[in-house]
Amino acid sequence: MSESNLSSFISTNYFNLRSAANSSNPVSKSSTKKSKRNQRSPTTSNNWTFKKRTLQASQTIWEDRERSSSNSRYLMNRSMASRTTTSLSRYSTNTSLIGPSVDCVLCCIYEVPRDVSTRIGLCIINCNTGQLFLSDFMDSQIYIRVVHKLQIYQPTEILIPSNSLTPTVSKLATMIKFNVSETVKIEEGSRKCFNSQDGLAAIEKYLLDDTKKDLKIEELIDKSFALCAASAAISYMEEIISKNTRNLNAFRKLRIQFEGTENTMLIDSKTVRGLELVENKLDKNGISLWKFLDSTSTKMGQRSLRNNILQPLTDKESIEMRLEALVELEDNDDLLQNLRLEMKSLPDLDKLFSRLLCVNQAAIKPDQRINYVLLLKETLQSVKSLKTILNNETIKSRLIGETNKIFNNDANIEIEKLINEYINEDCVWATSTMELLNQRSFAVKSDSNGLLDVSRQIYKEVKDEFFHEVENLSSDHKINLDHNYDSARGFYLRIKRQDFTDNIAALPDIFISRTTKKNYIECTTLGIIKKNARLKEVMEEILLLSEETVDDLLDKIASHISELFMIAEAIAILDLVCSFAFNLKKNSYTIPTFANNLLIQDSRHPLLEKIIDNFVPNSISSTKNSSSLQIITGCNMSGKSVYLKQVALISIMAQMGSGISARYGSFPIFKRLHARVCNDTMELTSSNFGFEMKEMAYFLDDINEDTLLILDELGRGSSVADGFCVSLAVTEHLLRTGATVFLSTHFQDIPKIMSKKPAVSHLHMDAVVLNDKSIKMNYHLTQKSVQIENSGIKVVDKIFSPNIIEEAYNIHSLLKIAKARIRNQNLDDVIDENTINQMKRIHNLVAIVHECVKNEKEPLTLEKLREINSEFIEKFEG
Repeated sequence: MSESNLSSFISTNYFNLRSAANSSNPVSKSSTKKSKRNQRSPTTSNNWTFKKRTLQASQTIWEDRERSSSNSRYLMNRSMASRTTTSLSRYSTNTSLIGPSVDCVLCCIYEVPRDVSTRIGLCIINCNTGQLFLSDFMDSQIYIRVVHKLQIYQPTEILIPSNSLTPTVSKLATMIKFNVSETVKIEEGSRKCFNSQDGLAAIEKYLLDDTKKDLKIEELIDKSFALCAASAAISYMEEIISKNTRNLNAFRKLRIQFEGTENTMLIDSKTVRGLELVENKLDKNGISLWKFLDSTSTKMGQRSLRNNILQPLTDKESIEMRLEALVELEDNDDLLQNLRLEMKSLPDLDKLFSRLLCVNQAAIKPDQRINYVLLLKETLQSVKSLKTILNNETIKSRLIGETNKIFNNDANIEIEKLINEYINEDCVWATSTMELLNQRSFAVKSDSNGLLDVSRQIYKEVKDEFFHEVENLSSDHKINLDHNYDSARGFYLRIKRQDFTDNIAALPDIFISRTTKKNYIECTTLGIIKKNARLKEVMEEILLLSEETVDDLLDKIASHISELFMIAEAIAILDLVCSFAFNLKKNSYTIPTFANNLLIQDSRHPLLEKIIDNFVPNSISSTKNSSSLQIITGCNMSGKSVYLKQVALISIMAQMGSGISARYGSFPIFKRLHARVCNDTMELTSSNFGFEMKEMAYFLDDINEDTLLILDELGRGSSVADGFCVSLAVTEHLLRTGATVFLSTHFQDIPKIMSKKPAVSHLHMDAVVLNDKSIKMNYHLTQKSVQIENSGIKVVDKIFSPNIIEEAYNIHSLLKIAKARIRNQNLDDVIDENTINQMKRIHNLVAIVHECVKNEKEPLTLEKLREINSEFIEKFEG
């Protein structure tokens, strides 16, 4: 997202700058006629049919399961972030206000199956937060972007056109099947449901901002595929809400956002799993990059962190705005700590504010509406505290400055004034039945409604009569009487059993409806029953008048819904940046810069450096002319996989606007990231090599010069001849794409052949053989390729018996003699290779000096120049 002006960003991307809150138009039910296909189904009464099929031509079974709360991945696990206990902790856990623990996320995907193009329309509706996301884009032949969107939003139900399933299953439907959980429902609808004109009308109906509606409708007119998806998604949402079987809220308006694909990096789903970006492959509760970096203070910031890991920014200005804020927070520790401490008290604002989007505030239970208003008031007070913290500082960062402008919006003061105008300022949060009753009775100010004041006076008089009668009964019968209240019985009497040792039958006849409990005897009298009936009548009248007043207050607050959502978005971004700043100081990270080449000094794996003592850092240098394709070789367990993963992870962190685990880092902007790292979980029907080639084919047509590609152990799992041929051909193809490629391989001939090409660099993980023939791994990357003879045998020396190891050495000796007989070494080639390597190092030196000269934050000093010169001389003759 572009953050050059945060308030402008929100007004551009969220179609909700001003609420038509007073509009109480009910959500219309879908009136689309049933298709003939659906009419044939005796159990279906609408345009959607749940299809139990595997999306394979030969099978027709998919189990219909409701998604359980343990499978909800869209709501964040509270253990991921350390939360301080605050006065508002009760608000964060109150599901009656914030909403259910599991989201209902609808995803509608529209395609034309027999069309040659792969244009896709996408509509996502979060039925818990009232958000609607639209996308319209051209995808690859294997629908990488669709799978990426499913990975991000994790829908509970997916809607597709019926012609994507019949008469033949489309490629898109097949890709969906293989990339979603079995618990996700797949619904199909008739083609009539996917209508762009109906979609445009539905968007117009649910848009929040009336003043800019024409501009936003004009922006969407040519997004016909997205509108088709929106038509079906909204129609389906209205139908399931009208049935009232899932406890979903009917929205009068939705927060609508159109998402382009040009401002974020594409990371395919297999890369997300392979790099363990949001979930550990082996243990769902294990560490991942998301869990490791999660130092956020709010649920909004936590969700924003996850989205930024899956979709790093590609807009350089937006990234640099975050880094600018990072520098300011790093230099002002008091500001950072005060902001984080204040944000910890905030509830989930996205869910809190979305309650106001529902028809007649139906998402807020009547007995919780005062609590809801109090929670809004507490939230605004926290926002006021954030505003005070920022106003007391001289803010230089544009991002934090725009955030503060939103906090200083006059609408915040107006909402607080409205609440104080209607609600008594001494009103407090209520939990028990009695507290809720008193709150609903007396929270509204006395001068807001004359009839309410009269009813309250009557209620007070009847209660006083009840208390007086309890005193008289206690005095007349010499019994220590207590009283209690519940919603079913009203007021009733209690006698402690220790105070009344006689049998319950010994109670005077005036005490009726006697019940013996563990510590009390409960009873009542006819007089009390009559007073309860009178109290109930008066209370119903009080509650009716109070609810009318509170509903009027909520309607007025809802007129400022756009400003409230702007606050939520601003806090999410502020929390995200504060989290980055906290990690920067805690983990000794460096702020990255952005240029044309990838240059990282002393890079460290962000997760493993905290687990492994004395972690060995490695520098990374990739330039277009001399080292855009890097081939890494080395022994087994020498650290190749760790090095490759840290290249990808550090690049993601940099484009998120986070600090990086390195001494210095300069990055190009990558628009795609594909990584295939070693994974023992292979398909049961595929050989290791076949599975790897499938993985390669998955993204080969999606690579260009803006792609970062990571390949671990290229050509593993096949015969030497076949694996070598295919791996060399793939490497040649990758070189022609111009992408930035890091790959490791055990085929020693691949770097020998490819390293003579101008843009190829061969690096080696250093290791030495000790006196006992064991191998010591140095985990350090060098440009000197020293092949350790029998490295594989030495690694397993202590695993197998001495006889097996000795036989392995003998076989190796025989193979070595045979190879020497047929090999004809060419010394001219060796000389030529050395010359080529020296030329590459000269090109690399020029690129490094050029980047240093352009770096305004760290000017090129004489000392730095000498360091570069010494390093160049040391490696030049190597």
